[in-house]
Amino acid sequence: MEDVKSYFASNKGGSLEWAKAVLRSRSEKDYAQAYSVISDAATEGSGDGRFCLGLMYARGQGVNRDLAAAVSWFTKAADSGSRSAMYYLGKMYFRGFGVERDIGKSIELFKIPADEGDPRAQYSLGLIYFEGESVSRDFEEAVKWITMAAKQGHPNAQFVLGQFYKTGCGVDKDVDRAVDWLVSAAMNGEKGAQLLLGNMYSSGDGVYVDKYEADRWYDMADSR
Repeated sequence: MEDVKSYFASNKGGSLEWAKAVLRSRSEKDYAQAYSVISDAATEGSGDGRFCLGLMYARGQGVNRDLAAAVSWFTKAADSGSRSAMYYLGKMYFRGFGVERDIGKSIELFKIPADEGDPRAQYSLGLIYFEGESVSRDFEEAVKWITMAAKQGHPNAQFVLGQFYKTGCGVDKDVDRAVDWLVSAAMNGEKGAQLLLGNMYSSGDGVYVDKYEADRWYDMADSR
């Protein structure tokens, strides 16, 4: 198979794109050259370069893992307008990785990409409002953001939304809608949804008892 470098070699001005592909493919043999390309782009002010350099430090790809350096480069990338950097930086503030934990800062960082349709940021915002840690718990906001993410195919959001409808958390209880969202999540590979559907059909929890259907979902969960 043609390696990542060869694939992008014919693309004029594609050096940074090649380096980004190295990170995506986790092609370790190319990390050193990718770091050189990305570092040059970052120091020249490229938002993509700054974001990718932050990613390398956050993951330890080709460099020693350094969360403080990751935060620094993600911050520079976010200041350059990188929506992906805003999302990753929001995660780091949420968990306190490389920076003092600050939920309010996380919300601020997630909000811009979430408003622009990033399902990862929408899901993250939904969880913050659902958990209510350091902010007022707000089920309406949680449902709003998680629904947005679920409609875009985010498996974790679909799983959580299914549970909301199953229990009536923040929405009117609706088992049919719960099953619809749980099935969507399960078909997208969400193991928790697969197991929950298996349990529901096994015990008759909101649905008819159906051992064959239960086994189908259990088998799908076991196959991963």
